Amino acid sequence: MRRRLLGVLLAVALLGGCATVPTKGTIRNGERQGLAPDLGGVGVEAKPPRANIPDMAIVSGFLEAMSDSQAYDVARQYMTPEAAGEWKPESQTVVYDQRPESLTRKNDGIQLTAQKIATIGARGEWTPAAANEKADFFFKLKKVDGQLRVATVPPGAYLGSNQVDLKLAPRDLYFFNQSRDLLVPDQVWLSQNLPSGQAATQLIQELLKGPTSRLGNGVVSIAPPGTEVQVSVPVDLGVATVALNDTAASLRDQDRRLLAAQIVWTLNQLNLRAKITVGGAPLLPDEPEVLPFSNFSAYDPQASAGAMTKLYGLLGQKPQRIVGLDGASEISAQPLNSGPLALHKAQAFAVTLAGDAGAIVTADGRDVVYGKLDPSDNAAKATEIPVDGHTLPPSFDGQDNLWFLDRANGAHPRLRVRDSDGRLRSVETDFKGDTPVALRMAPDGVRALLVMKSAATKQNYVQTATVQTTNGGKQLMLGAFRQLMLELTNITDAAWDKQGIIVIGSANAAPQPWLVSTDGSSLQLLPGSAPGFVPEHVASNTHKDTLPVIQDDAGRIHWLSKDLAWVSMDADNSQATIIPTYPG
Repeated sequence: MRRRLLGVLLAVALLGGCATVPTKGTIRNGERQGLAPDLGGVGVEAKPPRANIPDMAIVSGFLEAMSDSQAYDVARQYMTPEAAGEWKPESQTVVYDQRPESLTRKNDGIQLTAQKIATIGARGEWTPAAANEKADFFFKLKKVDGQLRVATVPPGAYLGSNQVDLKLAPRDLYFFNQSRDLLVPDQVWLSQNLPSGQAATQLIQELLKGPTSRLGNGVVSIAPPGTEVQVSVPVDLGVATVALNDTAASLRDQDRRLLAAQIVWTLNQLNLRAKITVGGAPLLPDEPEVLPFSNFSAYDPQASAGAMTKLYGLLGQKPQRIVGLDGASEISAQPLNSGPLALHKAQAFAVTLAGDAGAIVTADGRDVVYGKLDPSDNAAKATEIPVDGHTLPPSFDGQDNLWFLDRANGAHPRLRVRDSDGRLRSVETDFKGDTPVALRMAPDGVRALLVMKSAATKQNYVQTATVQTTNGGKQLMLGAFRQLMLELTNITDAAWDKQGIIVIGSANAAPQPWLVSTDGSSLQLLPGSAPGFVPEHVASNTHKDTLPVIQDDAGRIHWLSKDLAWVSMDADNSQATIIPTYPG
């Protein structure tokens, strides 16, 4: 098995347990009622080499020592002085499937041959490896003062997959979207099991470096270039004191508040409150000395508007509001007849996060139509945008920008966005000949989730991308594509969820709903009872109270209740097919 533990990282935050599945390798089935407690490995403390140990023990000890990023100096003791001087373990970490047979003797050294799981970059970005990618390295040995030492320089550090969860933890750095009204998480893998002060210092130092290449210029860091923490971030009684240098003193009041939001949100995942100073004075002099997290809830990256929990759909090619999922009334579909969208037959439907407007793709495929759902003025008009060829279901972000992709099955798919002011902009993109099947924008309007069909394999896969800018900020571009490399086949749909991403696909069995981390580092069955249906499409969003809804292969819809049981809207198969959608 290439990967034994990473599914646990996401699962601990859930109400119930489930089977966990490695991103690479054989599925490890567990009880639906609880996670298997096996941690997949025992933490290894770095120890210097003993005298007169043989070749295999030297390389094994070196690999064990380099698995601890806090002990690279110990790992260097296994190397010749020349190799130790050249080694740059911070450049990357190669995660591999550590097995007894991974190391073999070869000529005058030891050969590492293992399945590669992922690469963690210098900033901590997790990049899944391709299915057949290998972690191969030849450790040439040389005697120094009569003792065997490693004489070749590895390309960074190596980390066995059964040590990842014991050594590293996923953390979010928070930056702002271009409109500076929502925070965007930038997940990195950092050392864990650190004292609270060291962990806080590490997080804030990474935050002040700016976003990783995954987000690039799609986000904004409020900290001016050169902003640093003075020495460290001490923690006392759950309060982290972030003392910034004078560089941040030039910020205007509004930008000071935004910088505080970045810091407060970043530290909150360590359950720490923040006290922030600049040059010894409070960053926000009119706020409490210890900044309450609630003061910055307006920048929630999940854009948790209450309307996001309301389900909508298409019934008979007409927009509907689905009521009764909360048990307060009888479950039914209510036509949205008062708005201009009701004048058209539709094949796809999307709703703004506020639930006040929507967009359809007309049944004839000629237009995307935008309009209010319940306008006070019955004569309110819709905006019609001509489209060409196959058009995917559109998607809204938290700023009411409408994203839609037409010519999807042609040689050059076209992505455009209509902003809240009605301006239409093109978004440059290059799918390298693959065909987009589904597009879902995150509330921040920066991150995109795509289901793609490979031109080479004819199989669907899931990838994320980031909206960035070129030409001095004048042109939007969808880039930084990252395939999640999931060991799933027959993928039919994917959607953002409060815990990451929900994907419909198969793993050596019938299709199932899977919960996936946003970087592809963990994969597990969606918690809850096993569905008694074949899932095909999923409706979900990032709101903490949204109930994931599945449309099965017969067109019926089911949702996951708060007690993790599947509930069917159409238990007696008496209703027509409903295509479900949540705001977003």
